[in-house]
Amino acid sequence: MFEKKFLKDKDLEFLEECSNEDLKVLADLLVYDKDNNPRYSETLSRTRLYKESYPNQLQKAWAEIAHEFQLYGGDSFANFFRGYGVPYREILMDVCDKKKVNYNKNSSTERIEMYLIQKLMDDVLEEMDDEQLQELVKDLQLDANTYQSKDAMKNAVLMACMSPAFVSQILTLLTSVLVPRVALDIAVGLGLVSRIGGILVPAINIIMGAWLLKDLTGAAYRVTIPGVVLIIYMRRKMQTEKQNI
Repeated sequence: MFEKKFLKDKDLEFLEECSNEDLKVLADLLVYDKDNNPRYSETLSRTRLYKESYPNQLQKAWAEIAHEFQLYGGDSFANFFRGYGVPYREILMDVCDKKKVNYNKNSSTERIEMYLIQKLMDDVLEEMDDEQLQELVKDLQLDANTYQSKDAMKNAVLMACMSPAFVSQILTLLTSVLVPRVALDIAVGLGLVSRIGGILVPAINIIMGAWLLKDLTGAAYRVTIPGVVLIIYMRRKMQTEKQNI
């Protein structure tokens, strides 16, 4: 009989420090599909701590939430016999492989996460037309006249979006599209989200639709792809809040 076991995972231990609001978003992603129907394979809602702490005290159930996510990354048959899924890092690399992300497997988990976000943003920029790209360049306060080609301009925009000053805001925007329950509540610094959201969101929607196509990804990827992006967002949000204390 299946017995859920905890798999220690240093890359998910930070969830203990996350807000109840963000943990609820992650828990809801694991339990409910896009139509708010319970997922067929979910087990989180049947755990004691989840029942006792949902929806307002989910810090108490952070480990259950983490291990539910690990189960989505593992093979269902293997999960049944071993009682647990796979580490977050393995899920992250599986998503990167699925989306053909160029990364070094020896890199840190956080660096691999940023390779994934960079690939996502690169795909988004490829989807944008010349007018949208020019508007984005202007809002990022870049000089379009200095770039010899459209590819050079895209590379400059990508570097700007992935800079330390903007990456948290870009993650907020990406996550809010991929996981609609996320509130746009960490738009800091230059207020990038409010300025360029209208430009990026249509392209992000197209790319995310392509990334999550049922016939290309399957049920598990419809959880692990947005789940990984959400976890990256939560990790960066927690780090930003700690830096601002």
